[in-house]
Amino acid sequence: MEETRKLAEFLSKTSYQDIPVSVRNHAKLCILDCLGVTIAGAREEMADLLVNFAQEMGGKEEATIIGKGVKTNVLLASLVNGALSHVLDFDDVHVPSATHPSVNVLPPTLAVAESKKLSGKDLLTAFILGFEAEARVGMAAGLTHYDRGWHSTATIGHFGAAAGVGKLLNLSSAQMVNALGMAGTQAAGIRQMFGTMCKPFHPGKAGMNGVIAAYLAAKGFTSTPDVIEGKGGFLEIYSDNPQPEKILAGLGEDYQVLATGFKVHASCRATHATIDGMKTIREEMGRVNIEDIEEIQLELPKITFQAAAKPEPITGLEGKFSVYYCAALALLEGAAGEDKFTGEKVNKPQLVALRKKVKANLNESLGVFEAKITVKMKDSKTYHRHILTPKGEPENPTNFAELEDKFKSLTVLVIPEKNVVQVVEKIKYLEEVTDLREIVALCHPVGRE
Repeated sequence: MEETRKLAEFLSKTSYQDIPVSVRNHAKLCILDCLGVTIAGAREEMADLLVNFAQEMGGKEEATIIGKGVKTNVLLASLVNGALSHVLDFDDVHVPSATHPSVNVLPPTLAVAESKKLSGKDLLTAFILGFEAEARVGMAAGLTHYDRGWHSTATIGHFGAAAGVGKLLNLSSAQMVNALGMAGTQAAGIRQMFGTMCKPFHPGKAGMNGVIAAYLAAKGFTSTPDVIEGKGGFLEIYSDNPQPEKILAGLGEDYQVLATGFKVHASCRATHATIDGMKTIREEMGRVNIEDIEEIQLELPKITFQAAAKPEPITGLEGKFSVYYCAALALLEGAAGEDKFTGEKVNKPQLVALRKKVKANLNESLGVFEAKITVKMKDSKTYHRHILTPKGEPENPTNFAELEDKFKSLTVLVIPEKNVVQVVEKIKYLEEVTDLREIVALCHPVGRE
């Protein structure tokens, strides 16, 4: 019992020095990765819509829209940057909570830190603790929350944003309880929005609402003391099988940021095992001739059908949520980077023809992101793959150099190349940065340095 209070106490009392070095270093990977996808997201159509909205709303210029060099207030910067960080669907994943924590936590904490001229240590501490709060509430809610149709990144992300910003505001334990309460009562976001601009809007709104929650709590605004575990609280309302004990189990010892998975493909995580398997089959085949292929059979877990089973994608964004397209893409072209998810590419005749040969079947015995693949040829030859864990998960990890390459490939067309190198170095040694405005300034686009 008292999970909300005990979590709030942990969040308010934990210091930078209390957090193990290994946890801090892994958090830097998350921050680098999230910042990279945010900068790259600034090139998308949605970015211009949101920037125009922010400028129309006006307000105090205190935080920067990343990749645009436009200043706005903390609330709107959190909204826009949160959306940009998720628009490519190329951001990190925390499988146990079924969320993308970094996109909810980094944008609002960075906006607040910039406005208050805080340090890299301040940001690292707030980011890690915000991540921890989100991940633990997500694990307590379990997959039944997602099964109901909620976009758990959106709903549960409110807790991460409020906790992270609350840490930067030095909330007391009692104030943190109120911030979490306000986060819980604002939680929203449904999976029906997948494949539209509203999906990335979700973490933007979670970040914005988290800022509201933390700032109001700092001013004395109140909420219930048991929003997570209480009668009529978040877990009871949003989950069919709540496990509140996961909020506190190993708290302060088993930091959840270490369970982060990073994306090496620019599509929904539920497609990645299929992509990995198809790429290795392509290597074995040597030459791919669509006419020689009879059928591609996929055995996939339930989450793939919930999140990434659009059978006939039309836009590049829809392609990211189509395991059928991703399977065809990986086999035919051997890659699934951001440039492979455009309207032109998704409608390429060869890819459409191969996509139509992909058949997907539910296998409930498979793990969350597992995949079994069979490619049947017309000459009766078959190719089989069974991918247990996609590249980038803790069991099949990436390293700093690989994420650095991803960062550079995503950002070099947005910000000056010399700035790309400097951002990587500053995040690698983030604890030495005394004013986070140094990093934000390097994220201005070409022509606005």
